[in-house]
Amino acid sequence: MFKMIKQPLAILSISVGLCAAPLALAETVPQTTTPTAPATQAQPQISEEKVDQFVTAYVEVQKINQEYSEQLQATEAPEKATELQQEAQTKMQEAVADSGLTIPEYQQIASRAGQDQDLRARIQEKMAN
Repeated sequence: MFKMIKQPLAILSISVGLCAAPLALAETVPQTTTPTAPATQAQPQISEEKVDQFVTAYVEVQKINQEYSEQLQATEAPEKATELQQEAQTKMQEAVADSGLTIPEYQQIASRAGQDQDLRARIQEKMAN
């Protein structure tokens, strides 16, 4: 039973690609810069508006993730689990779009937050307020 629960949860997190905490991304997302270049080189500053939008989207995505994780734990039918995963992914994508960001923008900010301590601190500060 535990393996059945664990697998849909892992699939949900992987398939969505939106749930990863910005703090953990440094270890899970490959850097797109060359190994000899600093991660922040040639990357424009992310505006406060974009950081605010990211925080709004991130909080909503986490709520949706929590809600659907609980539902996935309660289901044993693989078909139902797949349906729930698709619903969760759609709702997460809508939450990002409703924040004013595109999915690529959201993922870029999350990735940069994993590499850029200043950006991560800005996000954490806004999340604490």
